Amino acid sequence: MIIVVFCLTAAAGTMLRWQAAASLGRAAGTAAVNLVGSFLLGIAIGADGAAATVVHVAAIGSLTTFSTMVLEIVDVYDEAPGQAWAYAATSIIGGVAAAWVGLQLG
Repeated sequence: MIIVVFCLTAAAGTMLRWQAAASLGRAAGTAAVNLVGSFLLGIAIGADGAAATVVHVAAIGSLTTFSTMVLEIVDVYDEAPGQAWAYAATSIIGGVAAAWVGLQLG
């Protein structure tokens, strides 16, 4: 049963990420899901067991995307290096800050 829940949760996280990109634009959607995912992981980090695996890996793992963020930074860098650096810094610093806030609340 846990495998079914894992797969359904991963699919839901992926669909939320796709919807965020479609609604907000590619880079803004990626930034939004990564910040939200960092916050959620901060909250959920203390959990353990099968439920924690589903939340940490399936839900948050499929919602967030490091590889797409890096691809977007590289794509923007050629035309607007400053914008690429700002996006990278905002994503990384914002992600750490969001995780810290989640840890404080969790």
